[in-house]
Amino acid sequence: MATAKEFIARISEVEGVDGCVLVREDGEILGGTLEDPDLYTSLMILGGTSACGIMDKVGFSHCRHVSFNRNGKQHFTLFPIGKFFLGVLQAPDCFVPDMLQAILRLVGRVTTGSSAVEE
Repeated sequence: MATAKEFIARISEVEGVDGCVLVREDGEILGGTLEDPDLYTSLMILGGTSACGIMDKVGFSHCRHVSFNRNGKQHFTLFPIGKFFLGVLQAPDCFVPDMLQAILRLVGRVTTGSSAVEE
């Protein structure tokens, strides 16, 4: 089993990731590499629960990620992972499809049980 710290370290190594933060659905920050992760926590909780609520109401399948576009192309992407939310700050010059694919591969390992995250 991977710890939250190990998971964050793996995400941080993905090309195109400028920083990340892992938050439990109750708002507790489990770790991250962003300078001020508290700035992102409210966005993550509101964005993540809203996305899950929309999926339930409309009948969509699982939401893989939600992106928030920012000036300077340093976008923020949110990944719901069970009772956790992973937030990733994108480097302005990254190739987004490759970054997303690499992150989703790591998230898939956690959600399929081959490498569950422990707090």
